Amino acid sequence: MPASSHSQGRWGESPRDKHRQDKDFQEKPLLNSLRTKLTLSMLITSLAAISVMALITPWLLEQRFISEAKDVHFKRFVRAIEEFRQEHGEWGGLQSALLINQYLSSRPARNLPPPGRRPPHPNPPASSLADNFRFVLADQQGYIFLPFFEYELGQQLTTEQLQQATPLWSGGELVGYALSGGEMPLTEQDKSYLMIQSRSMLIGAAAGLAVTLLLSLTMGSQLVKHMRALTRAAIEMSKGNLNQRVQVAGKDEVALLAREFNRMAQELSNTYAELKASNETIKAQAEALQELSLRDELTGLHNRRYFNQQFRMLHHQAIRYQDTLALALGDIDNFKQINDRYSHQIGDAVLKQVAALMQEEIREADILARYGGEEFVILMAHTDKHQAEGLVDRVRAKVEAWPWEKLAKDLQVTISFGISDKLDSDLGHSMLVEADNRLYQAKDLGRNRVCV
Repeated sequence: MPASSHSQGRWGESPRDKHRQDKDFQEKPLLNSLRTKLTLSMLITSLAAISVMALITPWLLEQRFISEAKDVHFKRFVRAIEEFRQEHGEWGGLQSALLINQYLSSRPARNLPPPGRRPPHPNPPASSLADNFRFVLADQQGYIFLPFFEYELGQQLTTEQLQQATPLWSGGELVGYALSGGEMPLTEQDKSYLMIQSRSMLIGAAAGLAVTLLLSLTMGSQLVKHMRALTRAAIEMSKGNLNQRVQVAGKDEVALLAREFNRMAQELSNTYAELKASNETIKAQAEALQELSLRDELTGLHNRRYFNQQFRMLHHQAIRYQDTLALALGDIDNFKQINDRYSHQIGDAVLKQVAALMQEEIREADILARYGGEEFVILMAHTDKHQAEGLVDRVRAKVEAWPWEKLAKDLQVTISFGISDKLDSDLGHSMLVEADNRLYQAKDLGRNRVCV
């Protein structure tokens, strides 16, 4: 059997072409490469996480340790100041700084450095870090009452030094400043404590990361399985087989990808139907817009544009098949006076009502249109002017008899018509001219009449 006799795929591919594509596609090597890359990626990520933790954990612990020790020390400073204020009743200024210095000398606060200059101890005892902190204390105005390092008793700190100092608060009130100098020393006991904490955290982190790596490998195998299903479905879709679905349970990213893939496949499968429906909708909307463009907005009748289209067609058919065609031009009598006397709103109401009365009387096959202003036109196929005269006269009588007092007091409305059935090969121009002449004749004879 020749190759051309094989059934074709969606995109014009023969089964032989599809078999060649499947053979060329090396699925297992691709997925094995994916599994290898995924495993290496997780291993490198885990090692990187352990390395980062090993580098920053000791520093973070030390900073946290120092910060908490400072907080404890600052609370003791504040208590000492509160005790002084309770006994002396005043706080702030040079004299107050000198007094609290004497007060602390006679009654040193617990764990508070004694006043006066004191160089760092060359061999600090192995105690807690709080016992090795050294601070310069000043009141809220910057006067030093507990000197240390190169600072003097009663010296006032500069604005720059106060900005570097730590504010001391008591019940929301600023009561002083604590200024540290030099590096904060760590005792051997402190260093040992920090090392134990760091090692414990690193061991725990390493164990956690090992478990994470094991779980990641297990999940990676499941991921590769799902990716294999997605890959196969994508290959089938590339061949034109759009009815592809991938079953992946769960709420993770792969399941989300599978759901999106299924949604995309469904949308592609429905593309033709949706486009067809869309085209039908557009066609209906275009027809509706065309209909609106051929309608008179006020009366709802067809407009002059529509009449011209139908007139050319019916006139041509009447001449070709030697048939009859009648045309009636109507004009509301004294319409300008109605507008001037009763307002344009009443005039519009009259136009709408006349249009409604004419629609009730004409036949289904007749064409009624607003020709312009207060003029109307009726086109009657298979009708001569004498047959048309009877129909048009019924329209005239119905307009005259309608109770126009409903619109305005003493309002009377009549209409005059001119009719022609003249068929010449001039695209209907002579018929329009004759009907217009007959309309003027009806006006000259007193209006409210039909002239043929």
